[in-house]
Amino acid sequence: MSAQPDINQYKELARRYGIAATPESVSRLTQIVARQDCCVDEIVRVIEKDPGLSSRLLRVANPHAADESEYTVGTVDEAIMRNGIGSALLLAMGTPLSLALIKTFQTMLSLKLESVDLHQLDSLSGQHMLGSIGFAGKVTGHVYLRMSSASAKAIAAGILGLEPGELGPDEIRDAAGELLNIMTGNFKSNLCDAGLDCKLQPPKVGLTDDYFTPIEPGSGLERLAFRADQIQIFVEVTANPWAE
Repeated sequence: MSAQPDINQYKELARRYGIAATPESVSRLTQIVARQDCCVDEIVRVIEKDPGLSSRLLRVANPHAADESEYTVGTVDEAIMRNGIGSALLLAMGTPLSLALIKTFQTMLSLKLESVDLHQLDSLSGQHMLGSIGFAGKVTGHVYLRMSSASAKAIAAGILGLEPGELGPDEIRDAAGELLNIMTGNFKSNLCDAGLDCKLQPPKVGLTDDYFTPIEPGSGLERLAFRADQIQIFVEVTANPWAE
């Protein structure tokens, strides 16, 4: 497994792959959440001005709804009041994760990865690839990367420049670990810039048939989904903003 880069190496990875800067609204939201005395009204105003953030927050606040018609929480203010500040932090983390993942696919695999609604993809079934990275400090939580074995092999082949038949289990795991490193490094940089320092654990990658995602007390959960040709990727983020 590749060694874990430090924050300067993460920023170099971002420059190398041309990862877009975090949007101003997301950077502002991260800075607000980083304050222990942050004002809920201030958080609500930032999110309401960004339709993308608003839509994602309402999806987080209505985890069992198939679409907007089934939402029981319908406003940003209500979502924050019911789900806490941690739900806002998930938005601040999910954006740089998504930017890094999409750009990495474009640069390393020449594929256009699209962010899609979770319900647009077929659910994983049976044994699948699971990668995870934990982080701890002023923010604690995990990032989970799930995909079918076929998707994992296709991604590894593209990253390593090999034919799928030439790949062994170690190469596939290492490629998934590198993908996790690039993704999480981008959100770590965003958090650290806002004063929410945290340390990342080395990535863990393997096969599993367990679909349960553990959530630490005080944490929220956001589920993201992506698609490129036949490749489907599921990303789950859990975070507690005031763990210390």
